[in-house]
Amino acid sequence: MEISAFPFPYLQDDECSHFLGLFQDMDSSPSGFGLEGFGNDNNTKKRPRKEDEEEAVNGGNKAAFGDILATLLLLDEEAKHQQEQEEWNFETHQEKSLIEANHNKKVKTMDGYYNQLQGHYSTAGETDNSRSKRARKSAVAAAVSADDSAPPPVQTADIASGSGSGPGHRRLWVKERTTDWWDRVSKPDFPEEEFRKEFRMSKSTFDLICEELDATVTKKNTMLRDAIPAPKRVGVCVWRLATGAPLRHVSERFGLGISTCHKLVIEVCRAIYDVLMPKYLLWPSDSEIQSTKSKFESIHKIPNVVGSIYTTHIPIIAPKVHVAAYFNKRHTERNQKTSYSITVQGVVNSDGIFTDVCIGNPGSLTDDQILEKSSLSRQRAARGMLRESWIVGNAGFPLTDWLLVPYARQNLTWTQHAFNESIGGIQKTAVEAFERLKGRWACLQKRTEVKLQDLPYVLGACCVLHNICEMRKEEMLPELKFEVFDDVTVPENNLRSANAVNTRDHISHNLLHRGLAGTRTL
Repeated sequence: MEISAFPFPYLQDDECSHFLGLFQDMDSSPSGFGLEGFGNDNNTKKRPRKEDEEEAVNGGNKAAFGDILATLLLLDEEAKHQQEQEEWNFETHQEKSLIEANHNKKVKTMDGYYNQLQGHYSTAGETDNSRSKRARKSAVAAAVSADDSAPPPVQTADIASGSGSGPGHRRLWVKERTTDWWDRVSKPDFPEEEFRKEFRMSKSTFDLICEELDATVTKKNTMLRDAIPAPKRVGVCVWRLATGAPLRHVSERFGLGISTCHKLVIEVCRAIYDVLMPKYLLWPSDSEIQSTKSKFESIHKIPNVVGSIYTTHIPIIAPKVHVAAYFNKRHTERNQKTSYSITVQGVVNSDGIFTDVCIGNPGSLTDDQILEKSSLSRQRAARGMLRESWIVGNAGFPLTDWLLVPYARQNLTWTQHAFNESIGGIQKTAVEAFERLKGRWACLQKRTEVKLQDLPYVLGACCVLHNICEMRKEEMLPELKFEVFDDVTVPENNLRSANAVNTRDHISHNLLHRGLAGTRTL
């Protein structure tokens, strides 16, 4: 253990020399500290007054000496604390420098590892691209030389199933599926009744639709596979609309993927909407209007009737946006189950053929609200195309100059009751047309998973196909009969024309008093 020669090692040299001088002055006058007589017991005489004064002086010197010692200790402690602080700062700086050096070393190591890994992946990607190019070239060469020589059976199975191990045995993106059902149905010798049961139409009508849509739905062949023929594309759409079967069943029947079937249904429905609707669903000409008026008047005794209007609801899955607009309160209350729907409002002639449709309005709207939004009201009626003509509706529509509806109040007279029966007969024409529409195309009977923006094309295609079948006198099977039921809400203002009120009263008067209503009201 090392012992310091100086009792205050933390004092500076100038401070030490100053205190040493003080000590030497004290040593040069020992009498000042009163040590001369220390231990002399023989001196029993009383000290003189001068000695008392010197003793007082010596006491003051002792006090000064104590203050000096306290100051020395305090300075020494401060110097010691300052030195410890400097040593701690030095050690902290060394540790910080060491940590930063280690961090920089680790960062440099990770950067090197990342660069090495990125180079490895770049090399692997280039290798995969070169293999893909070689595989595509091999596939193209095989497709070009397919006509010259057929490949061995084992090689074909390996390519189709992806069981080969070489680079040429890559799995193709076409999955093998059976097409036996469609191959049998598409043959000329397939029974007519079975074909009608599957597609709700005869072969001749189906061939007519395929011929009309051939230029629109036909796709070009590629070097890897042939395009799906137009009859098969139309068959997927028609069978799906007719049966309402899930896409999984459509895929199994036609040997196609589920997503492919869904895509074909939407594409063909759009083609029917764009190509066939202007041809098979249009407002009648003047001659056709006169023919329709004559047929309605000969049967129901009401003159100038050009059509019957009706609104039906198509159930849908709750949409993601504007849910409240599609909520069908009346169906929900009747079925005790939350219902959402989209509407189809159509006008039919005396043969049950649609002459005007309004598709896509939310199910929360009433019949009169849908009518106000339709082109029938905004265009044809506004332009005077319905002058001196009547369209017959139920009690859910208002009475206007061109729309004839039954009496909606209670306690009807015989005249009004006879008029309502004749109106009901004309309205039945529209109801039966919608029953055949929903019975023939079963996809309209249940909730569909078609997106809301695509649904008007599907509904429009069903109306067009209905017209084609009706024009070609396609009979429906008895088991396909479907009964429609849609709630009727009487509008608040159901009398919107005073002239129409007088005309309706005049028609009802003629029905009864001229014997046109028959005896069924008596």
